[in-house]
Amino acid sequence: MQYPLGLKASGHDVFWLELLRSSGCREKDLRLIRSFFRRLNAYGIDLDCAVLLFNADLMQQPIDKSEAFGASGEKVRTIIRNADLLLNFCCAIRQPLLSLFKHKVLLDVDPGHLQLAALSCDLDIPDHDVFLTIGARINAPDCEVPKLGLEWRTFEPFVYLPMWQPRTDPGADAPFSSITQWTWEELWWRDKRISVSKRAAYLKYLELPLTAQRPFELAANIGPEDPAGDARVFCEHGWRIVDPHEVAGSPSQYQKYIAGSRAEFMCPKPIHTEMKTGWFSDRSIAYLASGRPVLAEDTGFAERLPTGLGLLSFRDIEEAAAGVAEIDADYPRHSRAAREIAVEIFDSRPGLEALLSACGR
Repeated sequence: MQYPLGLKASGHDVFWLELLRSSGCREKDLRLIRSFFRRLNAYGIDLDCAVLLFNADLMQQPIDKSEAFGASGEKVRTIIRNADLLLNFCCAIRQPLLSLFKHKVLLDVDPGHLQLAALSCDLDIPDHDVFLTIGARINAPDCEVPKLGLEWRTFEPFVYLPMWQPRTDPGADAPFSSITQWTWEELWWRDKRISVSKRAAYLKYLELPLTAQRPFELAANIGPEDPAGDARVFCEHGWRIVDPHEVAGSPSQYQKYIAGSRAEFMCPKPIHTEMKTGWFSDRSIAYLASGRPVLAEDTGFAERLPTGLGLLSFRDIEEAAAGVAEIDADYPRHSRAAREIAVEIFDSRPGLEALLSACGR
């Protein structure tokens, strides 16, 4: 939502095309689609959007085999035909639908993961005209991300600041938190396995709540099955585990959860630290914009972003504990600095100008 809201505020005509593969249950599909438009309505962008519903068995995306919601199929075709630019997030739009757009830009927000996946799966990446990534170090000599023979340009993620206002101090008992997926996934790279799992990322810091002697909380979709007993293990080490679908299941709940946190404790997927991608999370930017300091494991972002006040980086549990103590020791100062970083570096206005310039627009 940061993108259409920011683009519209800058005077651009924007149309959001959302794709949904059928669950096989008509009632469930329609419920999801209604919920999607209802949420966009609260932000005034539901009339500039369409959902294309595809059969669950289709591996490709032929537009003539889709059902359109929010706009007629003919209107969607006209918009695609006349569009100056497609911003395609993480290869969401694939062939043959992709070929209908005149100027196609790939936005990679998961550097390393996307490129390694492309080595074994055809994601239609070369069918784009411009390749943009938030992996700020992708062209650095020591960055291991395979570039797939393509010219990658970089951009910073951003927030639409009118959506995010600094919130009052939630108090010293509020937790350091984050909202995250919980997977076991690994990818092969150069005869070794490399983790793309937030589970692996946070397990390295299992002892931190006991070390720091303060509340920590993860909104992590561990789920009721939990085959390794992760929820129990984390709780035994002082963490609180909550269901992200309950505490951050809508845009407004997401914002409320961040505002109720003392700061973010962010552990990136190990692929980002091992490959030195320079990745920085748009979720972390939302914390900063809310006046919530961010304590983040360094992926190389400290080379370009100001750290030490409002945004702190760490490389091991000792540095993480020191960062927690630093934030709690002068919270008002770190809170103000967090908001200043969001305003000065991650405002969508200059961010989108730079992105469109990189697209040749």
